[in-house]
Amino acid sequence: MARRSARRRRAVGVAAWTAVLLAVIAVAVPLVRPPSQPAAPSTRATLPSRFAGYSVLTADASRSPAGRAIALYGYGNGELFNMHQPLVAGADGNTYRRIAAMQDRELPAALLSPDGTRVLFGDDRAAVTDLQLLDLTNGRQRPVPVGQAVGVRLLAWSPDGRYVAYSAAPVPGNTDNIGNFVDYEVARTGTLRILDLTTGNSTPVPAATPAWKAAFAPDSHRLAVQVGRQLHLLDVSGASSGVVDLPADRQLVGNVGWSLDGAAFATMPLPVDGQASGSTGHDTYLTERQTLTFVPVPGVGGPVTPSFDAVQLLGWSAPEQVLVLDADAVGHLTIALVDLRDGSRRVLSRFDTGSSCEFGTQSCQVFDLQLATGLLPGVTARDAGWAHRGPWPVWFMVTVGVPIAGVTVLMWWLIRRRSRRLPTGTSPTGN
Repeated sequence: MARRSARRRRAVGVAAWTAVLLAVIAVAVPLVRPPSQPAAPSTRATLPSRFAGYSVLTADASRSPAGRAIALYGYGNGELFNMHQPLVAGADGNTYRRIAAMQDRELPAALLSPDGTRVLFGDDRAAVTDLQLLDLTNGRQRPVPVGQAVGVRLLAWSPDGRYVAYSAAPVPGNTDNIGNFVDYEVARTGTLRILDLTTGNSTPVPAATPAWKAAFAPDSHRLAVQVGRQLHLLDVSGASSGVVDLPADRQLVGNVGWSLDGAAFATMPLPVDGQASGSTGHDTYLTERQTLTFVPVPGVGGPVTPSFDAVQLLGWSAPEQVLVLDADAVGHLTIALVDLRDGSRRVLSRFDTGSSCEFGTQSCQVFDLQLATGLLPGVTARDAGWAHRGPWPVWFMVTVGVPIAGVTVLMWWLIRRRSRRLPTGTSPTGN
């Protein structure tokens, strides 16, 4: 009987220690950062058929890089709690990552590179001496100097990834920490600058003041910059090649407003108060449809593209095809492929706007959506499947994992204490 009791105690001990070990593994494994192995780029990028819902367990892109992205967007709600995330969705798999560095700067406006591998952002609340460039393939972040401290409003990224157009101006101190403070100041007084990411040089173009919107030509060496009611046509050195008049109530679609064949400029309605208001719509939830119209580029020719309605123009898949964000009557958002020849639309992707935000109390909203423009030709949709969000954050594991481990240890102690109370050589029944 003594041997049987000893064996029982050993079995209980082994079972308890096994439970403890499993609990420790469950807590520790998600905390371990594996070697960076982002998804290998496929021949053609794809959009998820449905974007995943909101989750506080989404990993940081700098700590757990997932490779190139097809989309950069803001997601969340602020009805009861200010819970918004800047996210990137993978171009080669169902990966989602949070841009924590942007959250640290109170969600500034940003640009996604045309090839989907980098994110560039500044600060909407204060002047900066550099921009921040995050590499989504390895998680590294580096500063891009812009000289003396200025407010910066990012405008456009060239298709070849080399140049970035931005507007810059001195701004006063933001003593009240107002959101979008820089946007409102620079939109009214900012001078165009063209940044060469290869050399680090930044070329000011004083004639383009105040620079409101900009878009590069498909060749990456020319750009159109809106100043007042005119588009100034420039090369990357700042030399002018003419101007194009815009209707009084229209503005260039930023970043993606020059058509893929170089023949047209896409325009959208101006804010109600015009450029003087400085309203850029940077953090506005994307819900309202608007009319997109097209202005011919002088000297290029070609048929005039008809107008149509959408929430936002996202980019060009072909000279006669564009991708747009659209919304139905109840606000459900979709990304659709529009054929400009006949106006037909084909939905590629949908956004989950269910009540999963703010701890399940609010619907989710989308803002600051942009696609990797260089990955759009021939883009298709893939089955969304399971969302891969990366390793769980430390705070979650500490909050949830440690109590689980504690309960397991307590159970082990109680079992071990009970086994020790049994007299040696005595069975539990006393026989």
